[in-house]
Amino acid sequence: MKRVIQFAGDLRFAFWLILSAGVIMWIGSIYAAMEYTLIYSINGEPLIKWFSTKGMENISVTWWIPVMFVIFILLGINTFACTVNRVMVLLPRRKIIGLKRFLVLISPSIIHILFMFMLAGHFLSFTAVSQLKIPVAEGAKVEIAGMGNISITSLGYEYFPDSSLLRQRIKQTHVEISVENNGIITSHKVAFMEPLLINGNIIILDMEKKKQDRIVIPDPADDNCNKEQKFHYSQKSADVKPQLFFLVIKDPGLFILLPGFFIVIAIMGWYFYQTNISKNNKDLMEVENESII
Repeated sequence: MKRVIQFAGDLRFAFWLILSAGVIMWIGSIYAAMEYTLIYSINGEPLIKWFSTKGMENISVTWWIPVMFVIFILLGINTFACTVNRVMVLLPRRKIIGLKRFLVLISPSIIHILFMFMLAGHFLSFTAVSQLKIPVAEGAKVEIAGMGNISITSLGYEYFPDSSLLRQRIKQTHVEISVENNGIITSHKVAFMEPLLINGNIIILDMEKKKQDRIVIPDPADDNCNKEQKFHYSQKSADVKPQLFFLVIKDPGLFILLPGFFIVIAIMGWYFYQTNISKNNKDLMEVENESII
């Protein structure tokens, strides 16, 4: 059993897994560029559901997706085995090296454990994510499972000032909504780059631009030889508003990924401070080398 764990946690095994993942992602990017519409349709739909229908129907294009999942599963096993190997070396020496040194030396193992949780969060995002696209119109009402009844009470547009080169263009859009859930009514505001979180659902304001014909073409009957001077742009109208949408995203994996990311950054910062800046840096590194040997 010990040999199996040592092999699974070998750094050379990890190297080949990471290299394979890079190659598969590069191949996948080529397929995604060739079949953009198909691959883009993954967004907002659980991957297993998507792959069981569209993916299987186009397996010659999507074969790299399950291969990628297998590589990530093996990478998770490798990370777990590597962590077990290191902890088995450090635990018997925890009383000898002292609490502080033990915490410093075991920090990479804690980061590995958090990395496995983040991989699980990614898997959860791929398999359980859902996304709804709802047109936004003042006075519209919509019912969303888990959120209740949503009413769009008002739309507000903020424009760039006339002194700006972007005058008559929309700077920001605010959408006020009221949410009724279990007899309780609450008011909220959503804007671009200012999403809203309600009961685990993320509401993002998005838009789809409407085309506006701004080129004025001269009358064909005009026999002026300088017709190119007649072509010009009409004044941009502020009355043409973009079509607004709410993207309602439910991503349970996100609540694992974000905390895990910030905890990893904090532990890494503390670890590098202790091993590179601390006055006890020399002693810590000596213990590190002894522990690995």
